[in-house]
Amino acid sequence: MPLGRIAFYNRADGVGIIADEHGDRRPFSGMETQTVREGERVVFEVVGAKATNVIAVR
Repeated sequence: MPLGRIAFYNRADGVGIIADEHGDRRPFSGMETQTVREGERVVFEVVGAKATNVIAVR
């Protein structure tokens, strides 16, 4: 699973963007993540251009 960081999260819309280790940015929704804290390191899967199954790295 790729590593990345939550770059942005819009609480009102429940959507955000993950920046991966290579600088690529992928959208995600709050329904697909266990974390919404900006700056938090995460692992995730990729479906199309979208991040899914986002889990905080602890």
